Amino acid sequence: MTPDAPSSLSELARSAAELEQLRASADDALRKVWSASSFRGLLDGPGPVFDPKLWQTIVEAGWADVLVSEAAGGGGGGLRDLCVLAEAAGAASAPVPLAMVAATGWCENRCADGIPLLLPERGERTAAGVSGVWPLVPFGAVATKLLVCAGDGESAVLGVVEPAEAGVVREPVTPLDHNPGARITLSDAPIQVLETGPGAVRRHGEAALRGLIGRVAELVGIAAAANEAATEYAKLRVAFGRPIGAFQAIKHRLVDQRCAIEIGRALVNRAADACQHGHPEAPALGSLAAYWGVDALRTVPEGATQVFGGIAYTWEHDAHVHLRRAASAAGNLGQRAHHRDIVTRWLTGRYPVEQPGGGG
Repeated sequence: MTPDAPSSLSELARSAAELEQLRASADDALRKVWSASSFRGLLDGPGPVFDPKLWQTIVEAGWADVLVSEAAGGGGGGLRDLCVLAEAAGAASAPVPLAMVAATGWCENRCADGIPLLLPERGERTAAGVSGVWPLVPFGAVATKLLVCAGDGESAVLGVVEPAEAGVVREPVTPLDHNPGARITLSDAPIQVLETGPGAVRRHGEAALRGLIGRVAELVGIAAAANEAATEYAKLRVAFGRPIGAFQAIKHRLVDQRCAIEIGRALVNRAADACQHGHPEAPALGSLAAYWGVDALRTVPEGATQVFGGIAYTWEHDAHVHLRRAASAAGNLGQRAHHRDIVTRWLTGRYPVEQPGGGG
């Protein structure tokens, strides 16, 4: 399909219906095995918030391989499919690296074996291998392999680095949501080369963009779950003889937050379509979605917490789980100023727009 190829109304309707079915199926599947209460249960344990059994369930369901071609054993789905699944995972408070593992699978066109993670920023190519520092890699402490791009131009290389190899150091880092993050340092680490030259940079950038869009979709799910819970609470909580949802200040807050969520979902869908079809504006649309995530979606759980009042200020309440997860997820989208600069250059016609995956 060419970047500007139109779809018929019947094709669009069929696609929308299929995505809604996928959304309902994903929500139902996660509801049976996971919840914010499950997330809180891991907080009382000795380790980070990660459940290998939950991840295995998601892998067996084919979610991690949704972008891998059917010929390679994957789902053969599109980026919108990943976004639906990532949003469901976000809404269910599922601590899984779905977006980046799926992006890694797309890049390699290989089904997930363990937890393969794409490092979105490029490293440096050296005579002995690759080097670089990634201060915070979500789920980096449990990654079973790293997909790294290093260098520029003809000297660029894209390949796999095994975490157990010499020259790889992983230092545990605890983010706000307590996922098993890590600071990863590569020092002349050996790399199993998959591609070289400009094609390696392009492939890595396209994969990183898919991971970014999937992460924004996850944040949409987190925000939607927080706002939905606050809306239900506002119907039940009574103050001065009336449900607090009847008061204008509460109503306006919840409606404004719902608007932020729907705008975020629309931006994710537009970016996903552009990326899927190879449109030249895809990187800018990805940055626009990420900017909205950092600037607007991140604040939705904050507003939801205000609706709940004092009961939501600790981990024991679902609203606080959403609050922490949203702050952590927004932090994984990159710098707000960086995305704002890309969007500004795009809107003022200053091309080309660089894809995610710049210097590390």
